[in-house]
Amino acid sequence: MTGNEFIAVRRAKYQHLRALLVFLLMLSASAANASVMPGGNSGWLVVASRPDAGAAIQVARGFAGRFPQTTVFQSNNGWFAVALGWMTQPAGNTYKNRLVGTGTIPGDSYFHNGQRFQFVVWSATGVTGGASPTLFAATRLSTGSPPASPSPALSGQAYVTGLDPRGDNFLSLRTGPSTRYQEIARLRENTLLTVLGRSGSWLNVALQNGRSGWAYSKYIAAAPNYPSASRPQTPATAAPVPSVSVRAISPPRQGVVGDLSSSGDTYLSLRSGAGTGSPEIARLLEGTRVRMLAQQGAWFEVELRNGMRGWAYGRYIDAAQRQSATAEVPTIGPDTNPSPEAGNDKTASAPAANPKLPDLSTLPEGKRVALILGNSAYEHAPPLPNPKNDATGLTDSLERLGFTVILGLDQTKPAMESTIRSFVRTIRDADVALFFYAGHAMQMGGKNFLIPIDAKLEDSTAVDFETIELGTILDYMNAPGRLSIALLDACRDNPLSRRFSRTLATSRSSFVKRGLAAPEAGGGNILIGFATAPGDVALDGDGRNSPFTTALLKHIETPGLEIELMMKRIKADVYASTNGSQSPWHNSALRREFYFLN
Repeated sequence: MTGNEFIAVRRAKYQHLRALLVFLLMLSASAANASVMPGGNSGWLVVASRPDAGAAIQVARGFAGRFPQTTVFQSNNGWFAVALGWMTQPAGNTYKNRLVGTGTIPGDSYFHNGQRFQFVVWSATGVTGGASPTLFAATRLSTGSPPASPSPALSGQAYVTGLDPRGDNFLSLRTGPSTRYQEIARLRENTLLTVLGRSGSWLNVALQNGRSGWAYSKYIAAAPNYPSASRPQTPATAAPVPSVSVRAISPPRQGVVGDLSSSGDTYLSLRSGAGTGSPEIARLLEGTRVRMLAQQGAWFEVELRNGMRGWAYGRYIDAAQRQSATAEVPTIGPDTNPSPEAGNDKTASAPAANPKLPDLSTLPEGKRVALILGNSAYEHAPPLPNPKNDATGLTDSLERLGFTVILGLDQTKPAMESTIRSFVRTIRDADVALFFYAGHAMQMGGKNFLIPIDAKLEDSTAVDFETIELGTILDYMNAPGRLSIALLDACRDNPLSRRFSRTLATSRSSFVKRGLAAPEAGGGNILIGFATAPGDVALDGDGRNSPFTTALLKHIETPGLEIELMMKRIKADVYASTNGSQSPWHNSALRREFYFLN
């Protein structure tokens, strides 16, 4: 072999190896950013999520008999999603509503575009792995998919089953198909009944004594499955709603949600009645202020600052001179007649109006939920004076505006993640979802990352393990039919991001920019607002609040002010108060007008 031939062979091998290396790098990058997205105006119909694959597959097998496209995905948040298949919109929503209305799938089922789904771990179709034409062809749903058929308990004889003997051990019979309706009886295990009809997940049933009402279908089975071996001599019958043991707290006392570390949760459930069997209507974080109105056993009836009332477990409510949760109280019967003291005045027992609260009748109908995060006490950077004040000030305003607020102050990464998960669970049936963050944040590679108070940002792994990507929260907020608002007062001068940038190689450090990157509003019905323009740095301010939050608090409770006009007024105020050095920015994909207060 001549010298030229040898050089030619070496050059060919080098080019081959370089091509192979480029291909492997592209494959690695593709895998790192993998997502299983049908594309277009399409999404996966998700009916359940579970923290481990085995539990998710077990749920999926239960649906696979009727939906042969059922698939289990591993998500980038570590959970496993169960999807019946994918569909285009708007036909998909119509189909989903039909399935929900007949009780075939849960009421909180939703469509997801697949951006968080990394790969298929199990499918009734037999196709697993990442996104592929084969997978999409095998899992597409159509309106011709199996219709929702009646369950065995939809008509004829049935009985109550599946109650938890360690819990309330009864099934409520109500005047209508929802927990909002009055409870009229309590059905024990094996109570025989006749099913008359259905509304969603609720069955209209008649008892053997002729009394009828509505009960949750989960605990009703067809009579052919009645356990004859355990059938009592006389079938169980409905028990009347028991007497109520309630003591009024007069005058009402101020309280606060205390240390929840022993509860196993980061929140205290607010329920419609005194007991874990009552539906959860809100979640209260540590430090939430309440007014205690009454006591029933170990439970307190409380009123929030926005006027919402409910019952909370007394162990986690701190108050001066709080009544003992275990004190003996008299047992009285249901109050069927007006109180003699009240006479015929039906308004006698109404609470006094709070002058700080607007007339809630001026608020649009629908559930409003807000997540408010404020980080001031950074452990590895100088503290920020205002984010905590900004968060609490906005919490006060939003609660007056009818929002259920989930508040997190000075939180570490695990605490922030837990608070965000509570928010995600709470907005499943929300009509309006709002997210506000004040504190340090940074952008890298065109993405924005929120910085918890315990972040160090000392090496190249910090973004993955010490921060929270804003896009993850926005993805959860986006949902058909929901209006979403995200406001970030997080563009402050950031020594942590500068430290992080210095730890990276020159080629990577160039991806760390000042301020925040402009996120896409995407296809959601969402408005995103920043305290200053993308790439700029905002001021923390010399007063109690930052310039941006000061302007936000000034305008948010203005009656009849549409949100996009409100953002323009905020921009004008901030520009003026900072002598032109700061100008807020927003990007809107809203498809309808929104007013915080009509």
